[in-house]
Amino acid sequence: MIAKLKLTAIFSATALLLSCSKGGDNKTENPDPGTNPPTTYVPDNRVVAHRGAFKEFSLPENSIASLEKAMELSCYASECDLAMTKDKQVVIWHDEKINGQYVKDINYADIQSTTLSNNEKIPTLAAYLDKVVANKKIILWMDVKSLSDAAGGNEWSSQTAEAAAALVRSKQAQKYVCFIVGRKAVLDRSLTAAKGEWPSGYMNVDYTPAQFQSAGYTWANFDYSKFYTNSTSQNTSLIADYKAKQIKLSVYTVDDEDAMNWFAANKNIDAISTNYPFKLLQKVRK
Repeated sequence: MIAKLKLTAIFSATALLLSCSKGGDNKTENPDPGTNPPTTYVPDNRVVAHRGAFKEFSLPENSIASLEKAMELSCYASECDLAMTKDKQVVIWHDEKINGQYVKDINYADIQSTTLSNNEKIPTLAAYLDKVVANKKIILWMDVKSLSDAAGGNEWSSQTAEAAAALVRSKQAQKYVCFIVGRKAVLDRSLTAAKGEWPSGYMNVDYTPAQFQSAGYTWANFDYSKFYTNSTSQNTSLIADYKAKQIKLSVYTVDDEDAMNWFAANKNIDAISTNYPFKLLQKVRK
């Protein structure tokens, strides 16, 4: 049996999370994650800026500016989306296409003239990591996207995670990053690439606490509707089930005011992703 993921990242009552993705394959064993993971920075809040702090401040998503704004706010983490060009350059981009072409089919040089709404070029993961390492506080949540077959499917997603892992090591950024992954096949490759040096979150909402424990996955990153329907309907018992199995819990993307209030008050939720990090920070710090 392949060894379970072992993470020694420190968690406070208001801080962190760990390991997961959205699955469809039948693989049950977890790849060897390696040993001796570094200590991860623990902040004074649980707020994750979704694609950076862009929406509240009229900045482009997945931009250097939105990352820097999340840093300025002192968010626990800033989430970003990973994409990889034909020549294996990892860039920060949400969609499968740039200028009508699949990212996997174009070289990095081909997008140099493409700019975001603030005239930034499409940022590279290398540039993001430089910012994160210099900041020494914020954690970068790297979303390894679930791709359609035309966009490269699980294989290209997995190669993207592997290229990202190599970049993280080259920048010595291991203690400032996490993976979040939506498919089990990609998660397993991502865990292997991480070698236990940073946590990986699984986003399959259908995975039960027992399945997480059996697979050795220790972090569930779920759509918040898994636990919260409205201000009068929440599933606290399910949260307790995950916590009883030592599964760290994070939720996305919490923009609704009532949902924000509820999750901010629930200390069993280790991190909360939102498009309104400034607003949420006021709530979690009360």
